[in-house]
Amino acid sequence: MSDFRIASRYAKALFDRAVETSSLDVVKNDIDHLKVLVAESREFVLFLQSPLYKKSSKQDALKKLFASANELTLNVFLLMAEKHRESMIPEMGVAFLRMYNNHNQIVEVTVESAVALDSKTIGDIEAYVMAQSNAKTIQLTQNINPSLIGGLTIEFGGKIYDNTVSNQLRKIKKELQLA
Repeated sequence: MSDFRIASRYAKALFDRAVETSSLDVVKNDIDHLKVLVAESREFVLFLQSPLYKKSSKQDALKKLFASANELTLNVFLLMAEKHRESMIPEMGVAFLRMYNNHNQIVEVTVESAVALDSKTIGDIEAYVMAQSNAKTIQLTQNINPSLIGGLTIEFGGKIYDNTVSNQLRKIKKELQLA
């Protein structure tokens, strides 16, 4: 079984239990904390993946790092460590956030452009995504990439809308090579 499927099963169990106990938002905050920790500390990820550390030392570290976390969240982390699945904790967090977003009709959108976008353009993008996806809430992340020359890409729901100048130039170049 793939690591992603295993991590997804732990995430599903955590999600279902959080819904049952009405602690979904609290658990989501714990997973957000995990996401930040994974993004900021490569050492943490390497520690979880390392076979050199004993199970008990990994569990102790998780208890200290997530001392303020909900008991449910901490118990899932400790269970994963007990079953030698601690290296899948970051993937489990990603799967949980995906489930949370689906449950709350939240769509994550990544916009990449050559320059920073003004608030009107961002509002237009959010309106477009809401119309396309029937989302209640949009979480928009903007990346600036000068190599795009102009235009922008919008990525959400597994789709990419690319209307950049660099992409248009690439298409023209391809057409000229075929002619």
